[in-house]
Amino acid sequence: MESTLTSELLQCAICLGELDNAYALPCLHSFCSPCLQGHIGVSQKRVSKTLKLKRFPCPTCRVWINSPVRGVADFPKDFRVVKMKDALREWKRKGSHQRIVTCEMCEQDCDSPVEHYCADCQKHLCSQCIRDHDFTSVLSTHIVISLSSTQNGNQSKICSVHLNESIKYHCQTCSLGICVKCIRETHKIHQIIDLDYHSKLKKVEMRNCMDQLRTQNSLLVEVMFNLNSIEGHIRGQHEQIKLQIRKHSHRMINHVYKEQNRLLSEADVHYQQRYEDINSRKEDCQKYIYHVTELQTRLESLLRVQDADTVVKNNTSLVKESQDTELVEKYSKDLVDVPKCAHFMSNNVGKIGHIISRDEETAKPSCADLHQKYGRSDRIQTFEKVLKVTQKTKLIHDSKGIADPVLSYASDDNPVFPVARLLCQIGDRGSKLYQLSLPYGIAFTEDERLVVAENGTGRIQVYTKDGLFLRVIPLPTSCPRSLSLLRENKVVFTDENEKCLKILDVDTSQLFSVSAGHMEKTVSFPFGVASLSDGRFVVSDMIYETVSITTSTGIAEKQLGEEDPSNTYDNPSYLATDVEDNIFVSDSGSHRIKVYDKHGRFLFQFGNDGVKEGHLRYPKGIAVDKTGLIYVADAGNDRVVVFSRLGFFLTVLADKNYGLVRPTGLAYSPTGLLAVSMPDRHEVFVYQLENSIPRQL
Repeated sequence: MESTLTSELLQCAICLGELDNAYALPCLHSFCSPCLQGHIGVSQKRVSKTLKLKRFPCPTCRVWINSPVRGVADFPKDFRVVKMKDALREWKRKGSHQRIVTCEMCEQDCDSPVEHYCADCQKHLCSQCIRDHDFTSVLSTHIVISLSSTQNGNQSKICSVHLNESIKYHCQTCSLGICVKCIRETHKIHQIIDLDYHSKLKKVEMRNCMDQLRTQNSLLVEVMFNLNSIEGHIRGQHEQIKLQIRKHSHRMINHVYKEQNRLLSEADVHYQQRYEDINSRKEDCQKYIYHVTELQTRLESLLRVQDADTVVKNNTSLVKESQDTELVEKYSKDLVDVPKCAHFMSNNVGKIGHIISRDEETAKPSCADLHQKYGRSDRIQTFEKVLKVTQKTKLIHDSKGIADPVLSYASDDNPVFPVARLLCQIGDRGSKLYQLSLPYGIAFTEDERLVVAENGTGRIQVYTKDGLFLRVIPLPTSCPRSLSLLRENKVVFTDENEKCLKILDVDTSQLFSVSAGHMEKTVSFPFGVASLSDGRFVVSDMIYETVSITTSTGIAEKQLGEEDPSNTYDNPSYLATDVEDNIFVSDSGSHRIKVYDKHGRFLFQFGNDGVKEGHLRYPKGIAVDKTGLIYVADAGNDRVVVFSRLGFFLTVLADKNYGLVRPTGLAYSPTGLLAVSMPDRHEVFVYQLENSIPRQL
């Protein structure tokens, strides 16, 4: 019995010796304290580069277990081993050669000998009780020792042929255990080996099988991990596809609503015109009816008069008036002429339809119409005087029917446009001082200090306008993206980590967070931000592609374009405001700049996909000076372009010939400084704008 317990239950799988000072792992396998400590030291691995947590595999089942901080002492001691050793000592004390004939559970003699002992219950059991013991769920995990095979540690099985001989050899030819007499008789020419040696060979074979099973189990665990990863990837793709479907469906629905509203408006206009025309005819007809009825009454009255002199006297005037009424006949056709009504023509693709009328010509918008709709007349006149625009204006219409104004200048005029002179160049790739890492957001303070938000290192750097380094403000938990200037040398930026707005005091480095709870109800992923003069914010959402006006605490007040469901966005990014609190939205995916007033009402838009003058390609940052000139970072075309306050293209301020590569952020100062950030190059260029502002405006 002692040898069986030692080899099967009390053996350490690492040193193959008897368990000494055993500790149990979470997987319930036990090992010697020094063996386990040595195994942890050579097999533990770090979970990830960022976490300090380490793990090691169980030597038996290969399950990964977190490494203890204080060593094996953190694991519980295996008291089962202690109990089994106590049971073994008790067995030695009583004498293993004595057969127990009384079951300690039923406490009565039985025909079959008692051959089992439960180390946990510390009871000897008969064959009937051991079955009940094993089928009881609470007792099924106990360690049960068979006594029939351990009556004597050195007792061997008896040969089935020679009953007075024990089996000490194994015949490999017959695969049978034999005694020494069998070797001399029936197994003389067979392959015979020692039984203990044969047993060791079998154990080696079984250990090899166990190693193979462990290897297969490890591979299967790795496969299961990969399958779980694939499942997560598929689930993520599924959610992304559903989000794309919802967004695309939303755009299509908004487009249908836009077309519906347009057609209904056109139908209302046509109806109103016809209705007013019919009302005018009805009024004219009613006048004729009244006149004819009155004349008829007078004639009837005159016919009843008996005085001949009165009849003759009034006859001439009444007859003449009656003859004049015959002129009505030539108007009768006009009065009852059915007007050519509007008809609805449906389309299969694109717009859902259009309104046509045979007696109507297609109206083409003129430049004056655009001026009247989007600008103010007094400013337009001043603008035209400054730029000396010719009377002829070119309108380029895209597929959506929206005009992008491009000015045509007289050949003998030289309008004054902004000219950029490089003042300084800031940054280089890196995380040290004077170096930048993904500088997306930039802004000038009131005293013309340049504030640069680094998305890659999570910090704010402050420079002079000449590019001299002043200070760095670390933001360990933030990932700043877009930046906008507030009053009193404060800036507000979007934090990609916490998905909220944060306000930073550049002078004191104090950081304030706009309520994240409110922002969650407003935007899902705040990207661009701009501030209004009353303290409110304008925030763009990259996930749901919306632009919202919020209070200073992040509570949503209005979503731009909500009155017109068709006014949707495609990747809205950077925002800007002017001195009148007009809001400029860089709708990068549609290659346009959209303009709203401070109440969120749509004013106009400009730009179109292309490389020509007046075209944009994935516009990013926007800056507006005090006179209304609009500076746009045309990232896709590697340039910065200037537009008038009405969206007319003026000039290219700087392009790749100036060293610009995908310009992203823009910042303007009142003294005519313009900063341009280039995250791809990890640099910021500062320009001095000369002859930049038409002061008459």
